Amino acid sequence: MRTIQLDEETSRDLDKLLSDQQITPEELIKQLIRDRLQQPPKPKTVMEKLQELESQQGEPHPFLNERSDLSDRDVWKPMIAQHLTEQQQKISEQS
Repeated sequence: MRTIQLDEETSRDLDKLLSDQQITPEELIKQLIRDRLQQPPKPKTVMEKLQELESQQGEPHPFLNERSDLSDRDVWKPMIAQHLTEQQQKISEQS
C-alpha cells in the first residue's frame, strides 16, 4: 500500500468527493484510476510525430534540427509557406 500526503485544499476536495459518493477512499482512487485509463490519449503534436518518424527511419528529419517549437502555428506556418514557394520556383525553373 502507498501513502500520499495531500495539501489542505486537496484533502477537503477528497473529503467532499467521499461524502458525495459515499464510498471509501480506496474505492474512489480505484474508480479515478480506471476512469483515467479509459480516457483516449491526447493527440500527438507535430514535433512528437516527427520525432517518432525520425526514430523509425533512423535519420534526423531536417525540421527537427532547426527548431524545437514547431508545434506553434506562428512558427511552422511561415516555414511551410517558404518551403512551398521554393518548391514552386523549382518546378517553374524546370518547365
